Amino acid sequence: MGKGKVVVGAAVICAAIVCATTTLIVHHRMQCLGRWAQAMAILKEFEEKCVTLIGKLRQVADAMTVEMHAGLVSEEGSKLKMLISYVDNLPTGAKSFCLWGILVI
Repeated sequence: MGKGKVVVGAAVICAAIVCATTTLIVHHRMQCLGRWAQAMAILKEFEEKCVTLIGKLRQVADAMTVEMHAGLVSEEGSKLKMLISYVDNLPTGAKSFCLWGILVI
């Protein structure tokens, strides 16, 4: 009977350890979910405040185009300063080179 009591005692201790560990894991996940919910709320608020209608974006693009053309026509014609430039040699494809780029989003 002594050996059976030891086995039952060990099983009870193991069960208590599993329950305590599970409680800690669940508590940690709940904290993480709370932080995740806060982050999602901040992102949703940011998204709502940054919404721009397509019509407004087109107005901005059109105004930018007008300002660019005015800046190219004369130095004082626009608030947007433009430099008149041109390409004197178009690429022929005869040169080869290695190009590295980084996309930052």
